Amino acid sequence: MNDYITTDEVASFLRIKSRKVYDLVSKDEIPYKKVMGKLLFSKKELDDWLNANKKVEKAFKLPIVMLGSHDPLLEESLKRSNCGIAISFDGSKQGLIRMNNFEGIAAGLHIFEEEEEWNINSVKKQLMNKDVVLMEWAKRSKGLVFKKNKTDITSINDLKNLNFANRQKGTGTEIYLDYLFKKNNLTKNDLKFIKTYYTETDAVMSVYEGETDATFGLKSEAMKFDLNFVELVKERFDIVLDKSAYFEENFQILMKYCNSEEFNSLMKKFQGYDLSEFGKFHYVS
Repeated sequence: MNDYITTDEVASFLRIKSRKVYDLVSKDEIPYKKVMGKLLFSKKELDDWLNANKKVEKAFKLPIVMLGSHDPLLEESLKRSNCGIAISFDGSKQGLIRMNNFEGIAAGLHIFEEEEEWNINSVKKQLMNKDVVLMEWAKRSKGLVFKKNKTDITSINDLKNLNFANRQKGTGTEIYLDYLFKKNNLTKNDLKFIKTYYTETDAVMSVYEGETDATFGLKSEAMKFDLNFVELVKERFDIVLDKSAYFEENFQILMKYCNSEEFNSLMKKFQGYDLSEFGKFHYVS
């Protein structure tokens, strides 16, 4: 029976949802067997079915979309490289959920975990049945961002009663901020959360425009807007990527751009980034 796989395994293999497999079965559009009321699928028959119908194989390709957390340098690189990868940033945890639902080829992550680790356990847990790799994008300097007239801010404890630019639930920023609150015996009630901002740039811009007093943001964005910055962590931002998509043209165009002189020039505008281990695999499923 090792030559046969289950409905969930077929869904993972074809990168579709389980209900789509049931729909294919109901229409007799996929080879299957029913044994004691349970659906089983022959690996060989599935391979033959795919090889006989390239249109079917093409229909199961993942949307060419980068999901997950927002990174300003990654966003700029995706645009400048003309790689054809669309952008749909909505937070690290949501990126993993959407990857699990076959909504994109990759997701940006910066999820803080125990023992000063980043992202690996979250990928293992959320994408346990997926063929993925976790590749380092960059290490980023992150901390308190505030206007230069508020020079008395030196730590997170100095944020009490200030208007703070919040990030949406499930972002890597929100996860690490919760860790800092707990570490310093603070709660979110100690700050005044004015509004939720959905990108690193928007949160820092809110400080620049005076909508908020401070935020937890990137050094690169603070420097762009001539704001004060106090580093609290050097976080690791990774890209979790479908294995097959790594070798396909769109992502390889992005990788080629990131090894170009144009990219090196672009990097100079992003202070606080360390790309010395760009491309390193931290996990392979």
